[in-house]
Amino acid sequence: LILQYTSPDGEENFPGTLSVSVTYTFSDQNELALRYQAVCDADTLCNLSNHSYFNLGGYDSGDILGHRVRLSADRFTETDAESIPTGKISEVASTPMDFRQFHPVGARIDADYTQLRQAGGYDHNWILTGAAGKIHPCAEVIDDRSGRRLICRTTSPCVQFYTGNYLGGRPGKGGLPIIRRSGLCLETQFAPDAVHHPDWASPILRPGEPFNQTTLFQFDTVPKA
Repeated sequence: LILQYTSPDGEENFPGTLSVSVTYTFSDQNELALRYQAVCDADTLCNLSNHSYFNLGGYDSGDILGHRVRLSADRFTETDAESIPTGKISEVASTPMDFRQFHPVGARIDADYTQLRQAGGYDHNWILTGAAGKIHPCAEVIDDRSGRRLICRTTSPCVQFYTGNYLGGRPGKGGLPIIRRSGLCLETQFAPDAVHHPDWASPILRPGEPFNQTTLFQFDTVPKA
């Protein structure tokens, strides 16, 4: 599936004409690939991502607090009370933001930690340890009840891990209500607000320098706990 869009110069106040395509493929190895491409005719911002919600237990299985998550990241970008990056990059060590080893989503999500209190849970940008521009590990998610596993790899420098803290109230698949924290997102990307932080990986796309990023979501099973 190839989706294409052209954003004309000045749309939503962004400079330059930006032509974008996203190609979705699904392989015999149960790998969903998202390949983003874009070109522009003037310096502009380009930070394409995907905001799909995952619940490996199924749409009718409740919340994702029991899902175990591992992130390939040593650092994250702190945010203020409005979820805007402060510019500070912090180490995950000795904090509830440390997912270098598997942790259940719900184990520390309501900890008395400023970053979690402000966001109502996890909704932060982690800086991945892999080399940007090359496929590298991003995240791994396991639901022990169903035995399903999701492995994410990407060329992007960062991932926004969001735990559906503000979901709820609307009907979903099969008419069932969508509940708080019933899905999680792995949004591979450049860091939010990176344009205002010149020492971060830059989201500025320039003419003659095509945007090319890939994210892979692979699904398999592991023995049930």
